Amino acid sequence: MTGKRVMGVLIVGLLALAGQMVTALELGQDCVNPYGEAGKCVLFRECQPLIEIYQKDVNTPDDTQFLTASRCGVFERKTLVCCPGVKNSEKTSLPEPLNCGVQLSDRIVGGQPTKIDEFPWTALIEYQKPDGRFGFHCGGSIINERYIVTAAHCINSIPRNWKVHRVRLGEWDLGSSSDCEDDFCSVAPIDLDIEKIIVHTGYDTRDKSHHNDIALIRFNREIHYSATVRPICLPLADTIRNRAHAGLTSYAAGWGKTETATASQKKLKVELKVTDLKDCAPVYQRNSIIIDSTQMCAGGVRLKDTCSGDSGGPLMRQIAGAWYLIGVVSFGPQKCGTAGVPGVYTNVAEYVDWIRDNIY
Repeated sequence: MTGKRVMGVLIVGLLALAGQMVTALELGQDCVNPYGEAGKCVLFRECQPLIEIYQKDVNTPDDTQFLTASRCGVFERKTLVCCPGVKNSEKTSLPEPLNCGVQLSDRIVGGQPTKIDEFPWTALIEYQKPDGRFGFHCGGSIINERYIVTAAHCINSIPRNWKVHRVRLGEWDLGSSSDCEDDFCSVAPIDLDIEKIIVHTGYDTRDKSHHNDIALIRFNREIHYSATVRPICLPLADTIRNRAHAGLTSYAAGWGKTETATASQKKLKVELKVTDLKDCAPVYQRNSIIIDSTQMCAGGVRLKDTCSGDSGGPLMRQIAGAWYLIGVVSFGPQKCGTAGVPGVYTNVAEYVDWIRDNIY
């Protein structure tokens, strides 16, 4: 019997038994595989060691038994397996590829509106205003079960008497309490209270160059991942951290102002080319703004830009199949989408150590 036939039987059997699995784990939970090795409960397609067994021309009875015994649950009718070697057992550690930067739908990115489960790491920051109203005015990115990364100016440069209130995850359409698309309905968005906010100590509200424009928000409880709530990868490995992105395509996503100057109800995305700093810095130097290597520029094409309300949100690239957070939306031209004036982003690779040092 071929490996593929065995795995097909395994998947069918798992779905049939799903209701009977008393000890089934959730996506991302710690587990122990049949050999006693520690791992994570992940989607089968994200577990390379088991995929290699699956792709063998012929499976031995031991292979079949191992594949069957490795199952740990079901997530939206997809098989979950205990993937060995994917440990990250500390709840506040930072996930690495296979456990981050994955969209459950492999859609080609293009056009402006997002799909309901695209970029499931995007977060919204809600503010309480002195007149009793609430509003979402900044974004962020989920990096693990307890934290989002956002911009420091979303915390320290907000209007007087505004207060950072909560963080919302899993949102898509702000105008609907129940998000549905193509017969798929997501679970309701999660509103999380905040336990702690960590703003980079090097950020100065008077610095119009916005250096060190990065902050972390810690939730008051751990979250569980779903199709619309998942972490993005950080450039932890040196090969990714030292990678040059200039001239390459990146994407930003958020609910900020559109070309009509109104905030979007649905999450939008925009394709932006990363601009070399040597081309970007002179554009801002005319206004005495100094752009350095802790920052990144992208865009500069008319009507294609991040804008007010996108602050703190992600600038992303897909590398080797996983999405990475390469930038945090910081600032840009007074008129969004001005030709020849790229937006400026905090260069996340320069702050990975700071992030590691400030999560617990």
